[in-house]
Amino acid sequence: MITSTFTRYPAHSSGQPRIPRHRPGHTWFTSPAFFTSLTFLTFLLPFSSTAQVLTPEQAVAIALEKNHGIQVARLQAQSAAELNSAGNAGMLPTLDANGAYSINNAATKQTFFSGEVREADNADSRALSGAVSLNWTIFDGLAMFAAKDRLAALEGMGKIQLRQEVEATVYDVLTSYYLSVQVKKALEAQRDAIQITGERLEIVRTGLRVGTSSGLAEVQARLDLSADSMAILNLEEQLATAYTRLNLLLGRATGTPVEVADEIPAALVLDLGTIQQQARADNAALQQARQARLLGDLQVKELRGALFPRLDVYGNYGYNRSTSSVGFLMENTAFGPDYGVRASVPLFHGQRANKALKVARIQSEQARISAEEAQLQVDRQVQDAWSRYTLANQRVALGRKDLEGIRTQVDVALESYRLGMITAVELRDVQQSMLDAENRLLLAQYEAKSAELQLRLLAGTILQ
Repeated sequence: MITSTFTRYPAHSSGQPRIPRHRPGHTWFTSPAFFTSLTFLTFLLPFSSTAQVLTPEQAVAIALEKNHGIQVARLQAQSAAELNSAGNAGMLPTLDANGAYSINNAATKQTFFSGEVREADNADSRALSGAVSLNWTIFDGLAMFAAKDRLAALEGMGKIQLRQEVEATVYDVLTSYYLSVQVKKALEAQRDAIQITGERLEIVRTGLRVGTSSGLAEVQARLDLSADSMAILNLEEQLATAYTRLNLLLGRATGTPVEVADEIPAALVLDLGTIQQQARADNAALQQARQARLLGDLQVKELRGALFPRLDVYGNYGYNRSTSSVGFLMENTAFGPDYGVRASVPLFHGQRANKALKVARIQSEQARISAEEAQLQVDRQVQDAWSRYTLANQRVALGRKDLEGIRTQVDVALESYRLGMITAVELRDVQQSMLDAENRLLLAQYEAKSAELQLRLLAGTILQ
């Protein structure tokens, strides 16, 4: 699960443009002194982006096509599918063509019972042979059928792993996307806040000219302006990092321009009972554990076949020709088929087959226990994600109410400070309270959406 590292910074609660906090008759925007004090901040203003807005759906589509992890998982699934064949399971006959040609030059001496002796130096003998051989195992204790089922289960495992990789990537893409939206809106909120700090500095300077403010107030206003500027720089850096991670998940160059949406959409309305039912049936991790248990059972069946007799039929069609300068035959030629049945019964092989079968049974039991544990883990993860989902939605509702009220207080506080009714510290407190409220709301929106995505991931419906 991706968690936000930007919670200490303020955030917008909506994507609507802020109305600058100034009124007709207030001249701080047109003051030369104000522009002088903010000259070094001009580079912090929002840049006009030439990148087209990337929607979450478009981001997912790009990732499904170009994400490297998905591409590797897709190739692995294809490999498992190719291996799932009757031939690899040993169910089909084998056909081989063999040939050989040999020459022998050796000193030879042959003594016959008749007393005749035949002797020659470098006696030449040649042999030419060729054959087409067919072999077909027709019974091996049903191990070949278990092997075919195992290969089919491995193909199914490859498909599940591909689906799991796709779902996890989609979850990462969407959470990274909405995290980018969070930081982008936090940056917008901080830029809005610096306008209040700038207006406060202009009010102090006006007070200095008429003798109602002190130099200390101007120093503090400058320090606060510098702190707000530093916060903007930090958020700029974090937004660049978020965009880099998003591009990496999309399989694109890290420097590709990115422009995300202005809002984190509200979390979908979900039902806990439905999520639990779907998770028990369709969760990819749970299906993978069940598939591993099936593979363990099939491995036991396959190894059990080694304890039974084996029956093969075979056939050969060959050609053999040999010549010799010394011996009974000067030339011998044979051409034609031979065929038959071979049977083998395992009697004793150092108990290797029995030991392998016992180990396979132990591994099958381990897979069964792991499947049960995976079920409990999925149930726990659903329950934990549901708690985050419900609490985050409650925080969103509370955050909206808080922010509506505090925005009005900021306008009132700024006017009160202009009239000398509150201190700079009190104005700063109100300003910071608004930033904190915006940050809490935006963080709650992100957490609610992230929890919703995790619930859909656990239920196996994130691609729907």
